[in-house]
Amino acid sequence: MQEAIRFKKQRDLGAILTDTFKFIRLEWRSLFSLILRLAGPALLLVVLAYIFYMQSTLGSIGVLDPYNSGTLGVTVLLALGTLVIAAIIYYALLYGTILHYIKSYIENDGIVDIPVVKARVRQSFWSLIGLNLLIGLIVGVGLVFCFIPGIYLGTVLASGFAVLIFERRDVTDTISYCFDLIKNEWWMTFATFLVLGILYYIIAIIFQVPQYIYFFIKGFAMAEEFSGSDPSSMFDWVYMSLSTVGMIANYLLQSILIIGTVFVYFNLNEKKHFSGTMETIDQLGQDTTNHHA
Repeated sequence: MQEAIRFKKQRDLGAILTDTFKFIRLEWRSLFSLILRLAGPALLLVVLAYIFYMQSTLGSIGVLDPYNSGTLGVTVLLALGTLVIAAIIYYALLYGTILHYIKSYIENDGIVDIPVVKARVRQSFWSLIGLNLLIGLIVGVGLVFCFIPGIYLGTVLASGFAVLIFERRDVTDTISYCFDLIKNEWWMTFATFLVLGILYYIIAIIFQVPQYIYFFIKGFAMAEEFSGSDPSSMFDWVYMSLSTVGMIANYLLQSILIIGTVFVYFNLNEKKHFSGTMETIDQLGQDTTNHHA
């Protein structure tokens, strides 16, 4: 049996990236199977909401009838609202599944208790929803004011979900603790998230290439035989299918960012509190005592 990855220790940027992908390589089968079981229904809801939104939006292209424009506007808003709610539910379940999976992995030295993970995800669901909404509101307000405050707050609060799960704090206490955790470490944390984000984008874009190729080929073909055709015909069922596959991959690949965030959290926590070091010392002391006994 391969030695379990030790989360509770300090890491530089390179080690965080390496261990993020190492954890995925070792646990991807079990982890993504659980993600599909717990967050999969919500992801399906996101996909259906996205299709509903695209159809509603494309249905309004070129519509100038004042009697129908109001109805179409309501439909588009309803579709967008459905998509946002579905995404919030999905992210709560995705974060909950990954974080509780890692928590069980740590507690059992690399062995994950799936029934315990499922129970914990259900218990923390509403707390994750609340934290998601609160962080989204705070960062959103920050982005409105000159954009830079939003980047600062987003970096500070990115570890909030890990704090909520691993520290078992309430939502408001989690927010305040994030500011204490990242003190004097903001730039390093920002650099880590930036590199993780770039890697995630590069991987995610691969799954979107087919839809872009199809879109440009069809656009070129329509330009060659342009006869005032409906521009919404660009977005036929083939494009929608390719776009849906790309979107599903995009949402699932965000697991990379979440796992990386866990390593960032433990790195910051170790620098502040040395909790992993103290646990190692205690374990060595127990092993020595047992050996002498």
